Amino acid sequence: MIKRVTSMNHPLVKHIVKLRQNRDYRYERQSLVIEGIKPIEELGRHTRFKLIVTYNEAMIPLGAEADEILIVNDAVMKKISGMESPEGLVVEIAMPEPASLDGLQYIMALDGVSDPGNVGAILRSALALGWQGFFILGESCDPFNDKALRAARGATFKLPLAWGSFEQLKELVKKNRLTPLVADINGKELSSMSPQKAILLVMGNEAHGPSKEVKDFCQPVTITMPVAMESLNVSVAAGIMMYALQPRNSA
Repeated sequence: MIKRVTSMNHPLVKHIVKLRQNRDYRYERQSLVIEGIKPIEELGRHTRFKLIVTYNEAMIPLGAEADEILIVNDAVMKKISGMESPEGLVVEIAMPEPASLDGLQYIMALDGVSDPGNVGAILRSALALGWQGFFILGESCDPFNDKALRAARGATFKLPLAWGSFEQLKELVKKNRLTPLVADINGKELSSMSPQKAILLVMGNEAHGPSKEVKDFCQPVTITMPVAMESLNVSVAAGIMMYALQPRNSA
C-alpha cells in the first residue's frame, strides 16, 4: 500500500519519530528505525520491512519489500530522520530477538556505556576484529538508538547480540567457560597477559567505569600508555583491547 503524506502531524510520522526517540516505545512495539540507502539495501535482501518512507519509489532498492510505503516531502523526511540533510530513505523494521551466545568464545560486553556513538563504534570494531558475540547490560545505551545504529554501520544486524542482567552474564561466562576481563586503569597490563582461549571483555561507563559487581567478578586489565593520560575514549580502548586479545589465527 502506497500513501502520500505531507503533514508532519500524520499518525505514521509521529509513530516513526517516537520509535527513533523513545527507547521504551521501541521495545513496546518491538520495532526500530533504520536510515540510509546502503544499510537499507543490505537489509532488504533478506528482510521484509514494516514501512518504507522515501521521497519517491525510484529510491527503493531493488527487491526491498514492505507492508506500507510512504511518499513524503522534504519537511516530513527531516522530521522523521532527525537529520538536516537526510538521504531520503527510512524504514521501520521488526526488532531482532536477543541472540543466543551459547558456545561463543570471544564476547564483548558493555556495562553502562552511555554514549550511543561509543556503543555503535564498539559494535563495529567487534565485528571487524572477529569477535563472536556482544552482550549489553541493562544500564547501557540502547543499541537500537538511531545514533548507535548509524555508528555501528550495520554491525548491529551482523553480530550475535544479546541483552540482559548481570546474573545472565555470569551464567553465560560459566556455561561458555570464559575468562572474564574488565577494562580498568589500575588493572594488569595487557602486554603481560598470557593468551586466553575464551574471553568475556567488559567495557564500563565513560565517566565512572564498570559497576562494583562487574569489577568484583572480572579480572581488571589495562592498556600500557607511555605518556601519562587519565584514560582513553571507551570505544578506542575497546578496539585496542579486542585487537590485542583476539588470537591472530581466528581474527
